[in-house]
Amino acid sequence: MSHHFVRYNAVGYRYNDGTEALRNVSFEITHGERVALLGLNGSGKSTLLLLTDALLYPTSGEVNVGGIPVGKKTAESIRRSVGFVFQNPDDMLFMPTIYDDVAFGPRNMKLPEEEVGRRVEEALTAVGLYALRDKASYQLSGGQRRSAAIASVLSMGPDILLLDEPSANLDARARRKLIDLLKGFHHTIILATHDFEMARELCGRAVILSGGEVAADGKTEEIFADKIILEKTGLL
Repeated sequence: MSHHFVRYNAVGYRYNDGTEALRNVSFEITHGERVALLGLNGSGKSTLLLLTDALLYPTSGEVNVGGIPVGKKTAESIRRSVGFVFQNPDDMLFMPTIYDDVAFGPRNMKLPEEEVGRRVEEALTAVGLYALRDKASYQLSGGQRRSAAIASVLSMGPDILLLDEPSANLDARARRKLIDLLKGFHHTIILATHDFEMARELCGRAVILSGGEVAADGKTEEIFADKIILEKTGLL
């Protein structure tokens, strides 16, 4: 079986304050699928992404990434195959230069500096920022910072790419560049978004979360054509 799959089996998660964010979530994402996670704020989308990258651990059920159950003992292994692009790129950019930001992950992987340099050049070229490699993140536009954050994940060679509201606060040009970039990523993508058009263009499948539960799961076009489920989940 491909190591690029993700399986959620009766997953539940409750925060320390008692908030139940997810309840009995079960579905599987196979190698190469692009899946949009849809739902209102508070529906559980971000929590599910955090569980997938072993930044949180389920309080019930199991998240399984490529055959490895998510837990404290497996977190490091999980994060080697999963790349997470956070909603705010400034949470991911903290080094003196963009080059150093993108090199941070490969260096932590103890790769030779020659390999680090190759990966950084490849990732920054892919997002169109290699010429700005010596700039600090605060010198970049919002769209450029988003691209730099994605490059910092791509440089680690993830099998599965998680994105939390990647088009938020982007202008039309930056959004178009982002979509075209993601089309070139040929592994598994899980995209949490309120951007229906982005979901429609990038993802063949959509999963709607509502109140921490799976309310719908199917082909993206069929989900968007189902006005009853969209109204029921507050998306229409």
